[in-house]
Amino acid sequence: MLAALAAGGAWWLVRAPAVDRPAPGPRVPDASVDIDPPMLHARHQAARTVATMPDDPWTLAESLAASAPRKSAERDKDDCGMADAPQFDKADTEDVDPVQTRGAAPRYLAAQARIDAALRASGDPLDRVTADFLNVGNLRTEAGREEAVVQQALATSDPRVYALAYGLCRSHGSSHIASCASFSAEGWARLDPGNGIPWVDLLGEAQARGDADGVRDALAHLAASRRFDMRFYGPAGAVAAHLPDDPRDLAAGADLVSRAVSQAAALALPAFKPLLDACRQQGGGDEQRAQQCVAISDAMYAHSDTLIPFAISGALLAQTTGDESRRELIKAERAMFSAHWSPATGLSKCGVARDLLKEIRRKAEIGEVETYREQARRFVTP
Repeated sequence: MLAALAAGGAWWLVRAPAVDRPAPGPRVPDASVDIDPPMLHARHQAARTVATMPDDPWTLAESLAASAPRKSAERDKDDCGMADAPQFDKADTEDVDPVQTRGAAPRYLAAQARIDAALRASGDPLDRVTADFLNVGNLRTEAGREEAVVQQALATSDPRVYALAYGLCRSHGSSHIASCASFSAEGWARLDPGNGIPWVDLLGEAQARGDADGVRDALAHLAASRRFDMRFYGPAGAVAAHLPDDPRDLAAGADLVSRAVSQAAALALPAFKPLLDACRQQGGGDEQRAQQCVAISDAMYAHSDTLIPFAISGALLAQTTGDESRRELIKAERAMFSAHWSPATGLSKCGVARDLLKEIRRKAEIGEVETYREQARRFVTP
């Protein structure tokens, strides 16, 4: 479960691993309790090191915990319900899925049922559609799950819900849902003004039917877009916001968050190639189009909620003008995202799970790119 959650953001080649570390952190062990001199010396050294760095209580606590590990018995007291999760035997080869050797314990299933109930009882349309999207307990068939999401989207004007149903309808295997005919990129664009992502698809549709006026209209809307929101982390963030208070239910909640990330990753992605083609070589020699393409790249770089359009922005500028500087800047920034995070050395698996959940929730709140930028600004070398 932890591996799946950690890999949830790796659904695209531009993913840079990161772990959010907002305060509060774990309890700082008492130096007077059963710590030998080498450990005590390491702790003091860590304290002196972090004392010279920016104020970050979480990293201080983490560094002290890493330099003076607790006894295994004390670490084992951190019960977040992982022992209640389904158990699997590792397969002999990577081509074979692990074999489940034990089902989830009743407490684990009950915790997930409570999360499902909280989502369904919420006044937020995204919470309610997330419950159907996850299909906790597999009470519906796959087709029934998809139909439930689509029906909720038809009954609301919430762009987050519409975007989820739109992506689901465009995904492989969803064409059998008759209600999907009601969803379109144009409908999404109407509900989500200022968001360029639906116009990426509208541009591709216009190109495919040879509609020159449609291409010009789509490029004009893209150039005027203020943001490029794919809303990928919405369902996972909805689950993370409804985790049970009892820490023993953490693993059950983390499993549903991981499932939300995985299912969102399977949704159809926007077709960016038509945009790159339209902008290639100064927009085919069209000065106005070239200016629009540069404006689109600028907005993608500054206001993308995931790393996909963020990375595309560099390629778009290079295709339009030949200027590789933004692409190189993005590569450097992604390297910084990867390097600037506080490792959970010395912490339990439960601590790692908590950190990952905090990261997912933050991504849902401010976007993946801004989450990584926030982590880099707050980073303190352990």
